[in-house]
Parts: sequence; C-alpha cells; structure tokens
Amino acid sequence: MSQGIFGLIDFRQIIDSPGDLVNTMGGFLQKDSSGEAKISYVRDNHYVLGMKRICRESSCQQSQIAGNSKEQTFCLIHGEIHNYQDILQECLPGDIRCQGDLDLALYLYRRYGPRFARKLNGLFSLAILDQRDSSFTLLNDRFGMARQVYWTIVNGRFCFATHLKTLLAYPGIRREVDHEALNLFLKYSYISSPWTIFKGIRKLPPGSLLVFKDGKVREEPYWGFSLPDNPITDLKEAVTTYRELLKKSISRRLDTDGQVGILLSGGLDSSANVALAAECTDKKLKTFSIGFEDPAFDERPFARIVARHFDAQHFEYTITGEEIEDLPRLIWHLEEPYFEFGLFLTYLGLEAAQKEVRVIIGGEGTDQLFGTGGFAGGVPAVLRYLLLKYHLLEPVYGLGKILRGNYFYDHDNLAFKLRLLWNRTVDLNNWYFYGYDENELALLHKDPALNGLPVIFPDRPSTKPTSFAALYGETQINQDIRHYINENVMVKSGRMADMLDLTLRESYLDTEVADFVVSLDYHLKRSGNLFDHLTGRIKSKYLHRKAVEGLLPPEIMKKPKQGGFVPVMIFLKDPVLRKRIYRYLLNSEVIREYFRVDYLDALFTNYERMQGKKVYWYNFYNSKANRILFLLTFDIWYRSYVMNNAWEVTPLPLSEYLASETGS
Repeated sequence: MSQGIFGLIDFRQIIDSPGDLVNTMGGFLQKDSSGEAKISYVRDNHYVLGMKRICRESSCQQSQIAGNSKEQTFCLIHGEIHNYQDILQECLPGDIRCQGDLDLALYLYRRYGPRFARKLNGLFSLAILDQRDSSFTLLNDRFGMARQVYWTIVNGRFCFATHLKTLLAYPGIRREVDHEALNLFLKYSYISSPWTIFKGIRKLPPGSLLVFKDGKVREEPYWGFSLPDNPITDLKEAVTTYRELLKKSISRRLDTDGQVGILLSGGLDSSANVALAAECTDKKLKTFSIGFEDPAFDERPFARIVARHFDAQHFEYTITGEEIEDLPRLIWHLEEPYFEFGLFLTYLGLEAAQKEVRVIIGGEGTDQLFGTGGFAGGVPAVLRYLLLKYHLLEPVYGLGKILRGNYFYDHDNLAFKLRLLWNRTVDLNNWYFYGYDENELALLHKDPALNGLPVIFPDRPSTKPTSFAALYGETQINQDIRHYINENVMVKSGRMADMLDLTLRESYLDTEVADFVVSLDYHLKRSGNLFDHLTGRIKSKYLHRKAVEGLLPPEIMKKPKQGGFVPVMIFLKDPVLRKRIYRYLLNSEVIREYFRVDYLDALFTNYERMQGKKVYWYNFYNSKANRILFLLTFDIWYRSYVMNNAWEVTPLPLSEYLASETGS
C-alpha cells in the first residue's frame, strides 16, 4: 500500500474545482489502499495538498496534514523522523504544545527557516506551505531518493508528487521521453536526479531545498557531506565512538513492541545490525536472508551462523531465476526505467519480511560511507591518482579510442577487462560498466546523434589532488554517496518497501553515523598504503571490522565479500524464455521506434554464442545480460507509462506480458 504526498500550488490564479483535483491526483494512493490509512488533504482556491501516511509509531507520528491557522502554514511528510524526542528536549520551549513530528517541523521552520531540516534524523521528504509570504517549500534528507519527489510547472502552477503516477494524473502534463534520461538509464541502469524519463518533469536531488514563490522555482543544495578539518585519528577512540553511534542508531529504529525484522546477508554490515539489536532488546529477533543454488554466490550459510549465534528466528528464500516473472510488477512500482543487480535481492528479501513484520532494518550504505563500493574503492582510483600526480591524464585521455573495436567489447577475455579499467580510470563517468557506453549508444540508436549523455562528474580536474587520501575522500562523497547510494540503492530500497507496505529503516544512514564515518581519516576507512591498494591487499571498512571484533562469530570476520547483487544471467538461463524475449524485442514497435533492429539481432546472437562456454569473468556475462534486460525494461515501462494511464494498469507476469503484447 503506497504512501506519499502530492499537491498543486498557484498563488496567482484561482484553482477551479480543487475537490475534483484531490480525487484525480489522489486516485492512485487511494486505490492502492487496504484501509489502514486514508488520504489527508487541505485545499482552497490557491492550493491542493494531499498526504497518505501509515504511522508505525503512534506516539510521535502524525497521520494528518499538520496546520497552524494563526501562522497560516501547513506541513506534509513522506517518511520518518527518528530523533523526535531528542529535538523536543533540545529545541522546544516548555510552553509550546506539540502533538507530533509535523507540529515539531512547523515550529522548527518558523524558528530556523527552511534549513531546519538539517536537525532531523531520518529518511524523509517534507513540504511546507506558508501563506504569510505565499511560498511553498519542498526539501528532503541527504539520502532523499528513498522518498523521491517529482515536480513540474504547468501553466504557471507548481505540481509535485512522490509518485509519478500521481503527477501524471494532473491534466496538461506531457509524456514525452527525454532522450538524455533514457541514455542515463541505458548506461547506468537508473536515471539520476534532477533528470526524469519525461521532458519537463524533474526530481528533487538528495539534500536539496526547493522554494516556489512568485511563480518561480529556486532549487539549491542545503545539506551535504564534507570532510572536517580535524577528524578523529586514534583507532581506539574511533572504535568506541563508532560502536556507540551505531548502537544508538539501531535502538532508534527498533519499535517498542519488537515487531521489527532485520535483513541478514551474512556479511559484516547486516550481521552487526543483528548483534547490536540483540543488545538493545530482550525480544526475539527476526532475520531474513536471500540466497542462490550456486554456492559461489550464496551467503546463507553465514547468515545461519549469525542467526543461531543470536538466537534469532530466521527465514530464507532461494533465488532460482524464475523471479524474472515479476519484472513488470517491479517496473510498474519503480515508475521509471530501472534494472540493477540488487533489485531482485532487495525485493525478495523485503517480500519475505512482509509476511512476518511491518518494519525492516537494512544495512545499505556501509560500502559507500567507507568508500568500498563504486569508484573510490577500486584500482582505477589509484591509477587515476598517479596519472593526475604526474600530469599524464590529459595526454593519455584520447588513447581509449583504440579500444573501441569489437574485440574489446564482445569477448570474455583480458582485453574486455583492460578496456573497462582504462575507461574507469580516465573518466569518472565510466565507473559503472554494466550498461551501454557512448560508443554502444551511437550504434544502438536509430539516430546516432541521440547518444548524448549528461556529464554527471567532471572528468578532467583543473588541479591535481594533494594526496591519494584527498582523491579517495572526494570520489567517495561525490560518487559513492551522493550518486550511487542516493540515486540507485535508496531508490530501489524505498520503492520496494513502498510496494510491499513495509517501513524501511537504514541503520548506517543515521545522520550521526554517516557524519562520523565520512569524517574519518583515510587510514581508518581502509588499511594499507598506495601499493597495497593497487594490488588489492588492503582491508576495506577497517574501522567497521575493528568495531565488530568480539561481537560476531569468527566465521563472519574471516569470510570474503560475496553478496549485494544477483548474477543477472540467472534470469536468462532458460533458453525458451530467452528466445521469446529476443523475438519479442525484435518485433516490438516500441523498441523499433528507438533502436536499430540489426544491432539488437547481433547482440542477441552474440549472447547465444556465449551459452555453455567456460566463464573467464562473470561480470562480462552480467554486463551482456544487463543490456538485454535493459531493453525489456524500457519496453515494459513505455507501455505502462506512455501508452497507458499507469495507475489503471494491472501488471502481468512476464510470460503473459510477452504473449499479450504482439510487439508488431
């Protein structure tokens, strides 16, 4: 049952039939309802505001839009605030009455202005209407893509919604595909803010503030991540502080009735959640694990060790590949083209939890906060630093052109890996290599000129970094955190939780935990020198490992990192289904409108030739499977959101979808 906020604001002209707009724009949220929550709304001639919220903790969460008639202000929220009691004691005078978190937000807004949200600890998007100066403010937390907000202006009127289905219900909004956004999806597997798949519709970036006033929109970042001048450098002090902050974070996210589950992969991050949660409650924990039949990818044996060690009630699910049948349903809920390695892992983990609990604690973000995932944690970072240090990046930048031949694209060999290593080293925008690059996009599109991509990261800095630690910290913040965890991981997790009517709480994305980890000196994030980093002999998440020593079973401390993704080729292992997908895409009028059929035919033929061959590098096969599933994803999305009214669509299982759509 989806939750969210939406609205329409026009301070200059009268809005006709505001009651009808409530029903129109609120149609999806009201239809997707089990009766546990109703839409709360306020309206007059110049605004329509709606909110649907399920309150898991009735003591401080408000299910109705909060308003102050004297101050003429209203507040809406999608998400949660976890430090409500702390703020009450710190900021609220004794003579001020506060019925819950939205009343508190209004008080903080009046006292501190829109940037008050920096005091809030949680995953949220907030909206405040202030009739005193005829302004409307939207803002979100630093990991705000867990609670996405779409917005546009139609005939001078500001429209916003946390669901694209809701926004598209407003009359006058065009559904024209943005080719740059489409290319972002085809390259990265998702569309980062502020772009959306539709021209004229934008997403509010994480940690951003938007003000609509006098018919104009002003948008700016107000809350980010920075490296302080004097970080903690003593290991013992850092371990103690980090463990206390993480335990406090988990305690905030546990309900008093104990009806909270924990996603448990068997890795360090999720296992630490279980260990510290066991210290915070005397109630029996419930843990949920997803695994595979192939032991090379299966972490469930480690999850079982942790569950037994802490006497948790443990639940498991095995991914077989047949889950691809749910792809149309997932795309319908994700609302924009999206297909990423961890999608089915997150979905199935949350689905298993849904049967037992209503709140789930996840372990997302640790890799990014410590710079282990994305770009900062890889060999390309070291090579890039050396090129920058010796002023070689610019002279060698163009050498990548010689790596564009088929030999470097179509074969599971060292040449393929070398091309990826080179591209990731010289251009920060190439850190994700599982999708189509600019060269492939030019070949894929019917019009090669449509291969343009927005430059997300500056690829050629004007000055060289002062040290490898400086480069590491910069790329960690800009790529691993601001981009990957926000724009990808949290979108996936937030949407899947929304789809399954679960409240998702992330312990490592706690404000205090995140600020502390980002502030750490480089040597506390990973041990080893530059050569160790280059040769892969460093210890990642060094402080995290030290902090959980003695808390976790020894088997967990010694295990290598395995999980966090699904080997995508598992979804194309059935030759019958695989060939049905080929035929469908080659005949789809959607695909034929945008892409070259001869290029796709060659892509599918090459993938068939790979079947049954000895695997040199699994990521080669994953990247090729991704390219096929990206196209299928776009087709499914297009038919739901462009050719039909999405909230009236009932997603079919994939096999039925392939049979029902002739594609010609």
